[in-house]
Amino acid sequence: MPARKKPTASRPPTPSPNTETHCERRHPSEVSSPEAKGRVLIVEDDVPLSTVVEDALTYEGYAVVGTARSAEEAISMAVDHGPDLVLMDVKLLDNSDGIAAAGQILQRTGIRCLMATGQTDAKTIARAALVQPLGWLPKPYDDQEMVQAVADAMRCNRAS
Repeated sequence: MPARKKPTASRPPTPSPNTETHCERRHPSEVSSPEAKGRVLIVEDDVPLSTVVEDALTYEGYAVVGTARSAEEAISMAVDHGPDLVLMDVKLLDNSDGIAAAGQILQRTGIRCLMATGQTDAKTIARAALVQPLGWLPKPYDDQEMVQAVADAMRCNRAS
């Protein structure tokens, strides 16, 4: 059996001609296991990127409870599934605001976010400080940087 390639966030994996492209999604309760390093909700409007992020996190032993593309969907999924961590983009589908969503998630659940975004200017960082992010993951990033940032955020989250 050939070695399994790690996914990279720089480009989505390309299915081979013999690989079925349909991927069955499991219910979030089915992805939790005692072996999982933690439960993560991915909030990213770029579908190919969110797929690569999900693959990389799953490969590294995290349970991905779901992927949201908008602020409203992110809040709903965080309330419903109670992840340990939310990996949050700042600019979301339909111009919804990831920072506002992070604030609602924090207020309703106490769950803090790791901000993964290309928006790293001082004004955005100052605005996000109010929602107590666990860290910043500037785009573009590779899968190793992302997995390390998630691991660091999980440690920080557990320590608080």
